[in-house]
Amino acid sequence: MGQFLSSQCCEKKVEPPKSLLQEGQLLNLNQDYQYFFSQDWFGVDKPQFEPQKFIFIYPGYKEDQSQMEKFWSKADTINLRHGELVRQKGKVLNKKWQYLFRKGVPCSLAKKIILDTFRLTYVDCEAEYLSALKVVFKNKQIPKTFKNVPLFGCNTNEDDDEEFNYLNESEKKIQLILKVQILNQQGMEALIRLLWIVNNLNHFLEYNPMLLHIIVLLLIFLSEAQTYCVLQFMIKDSQQSLTDNQTKQQLRWHLIMNEEHFKETATTFYETVSRRSKTFSNIYQLMQNIHFDSFELFQEISISLMLTYLPFSAVLKIFIMYLNEGIKIYFRMFYSVLRYVADDVKSCKSSSNLKSILRKKLMNLNIEEQNNIIKQAFKLSLSESEQVKSFMRTTVSYTKNQPCYLPIPSQASDLITNEQAFIDI
Repeated sequence: MGQFLSSQCCEKKVEPPKSLLQEGQLLNLNQDYQYFFSQDWFGVDKPQFEPQKFIFIYPGYKEDQSQMEKFWSKADTINLRHGELVRQKGKVLNKKWQYLFRKGVPCSLAKKIILDTFRLTYVDCEAEYLSALKVVFKNKQIPKTFKNVPLFGCNTNEDDDEEFNYLNESEKKIQLILKVQILNQQGMEALIRLLWIVNNLNHFLEYNPMLLHIIVLLLIFLSEAQTYCVLQFMIKDSQQSLTDNQTKQQLRWHLIMNEEHFKETATTFYETVSRRSKTFSNIYQLMQNIHFDSFELFQEISISLMLTYLPFSAVLKIFIMYLNEGIKIYFRMFYSVLRYVADDVKSCKSSSNLKSILRKKLMNLNIEEQNNIIKQAFKLSLSESEQVKSFMRTTVSYTKNQPCYLPIPSQASDLITNEQAFIDI
């Protein structure tokens, strides 16, 4: 295990910039900074995110990572066999691995664990990605800049667009959507290419605004090619799960394919969890009493993968659990978050400021409080229910027999040229 958790100190001592310390005023930021830059999990390849920004939005990094590493040090990951973490017969993991995942996966192990979960440890992801690029771009040079990048249903806030006037139109739209702008220029270009390729190879994937943030978080740990292979696995696995009687009722799939599915998911969540938890049912009723748009809250939290309401450290832990266990993880976490802020909902007399009250309380959670919320989430029983069955019957009717073949014509189209689709700089 030591080969994964050992940290080699930099020869030159790295100091956090003074401006960062003055602005953040964060406890133990210097220790976090030193510990982060002594690790090599992001230094093997050129990172696609900004390391300084990463540590700035992750207060308590050293303490949190050390605690997770302590749990994982007891596991025999050296002898971890390829494919051992694969879902079998509707289950995600055996109890040993499920326990460790739910304790949080340290950043130093995230890449290895994610790749093994999706059976990619020994796959040549670069070759797979190169093949996809050739199919999509028909062996032509890949453009640097794209026009009309697919956003899978994400909406931009045009009121803030002046902040990103220096960007091209596609990059500006994406920056307006992102809740945490952590990618560097290399990462942003990778994100745009991946959105374009996924859209071209999966025409049945009409609507999934979560996808943008999924790619961003994957690019923190994986290369562009590895991210592509994980995405394709998630899409294929979700299709299969939605057509399988066992896995569809266990909410193990990752991605929804159209907007109707998304609305059904929100309805399923509130109805199912209200039946499972009296406390949650009371919270839901209180929100309705003040005419609060609970669907909008579910939409905002799920689309952003909780980046708008929870600290970055909690978001990363929950995200890796989601990669392993599927959409059910966000059902559990949303339930736990609302349970945590139950008193605030009770005392709120108006729907107009409820979101800001919740966000202020949740974004200031320390590591221990974050871990307690995660722990509470798994006390909720989410076995199959009539609501889930009903939703899945609706969902499967949309996903069966969807075409996924991308034709490669022998001649160029006379309707649209490559130049009309792309701006090549």
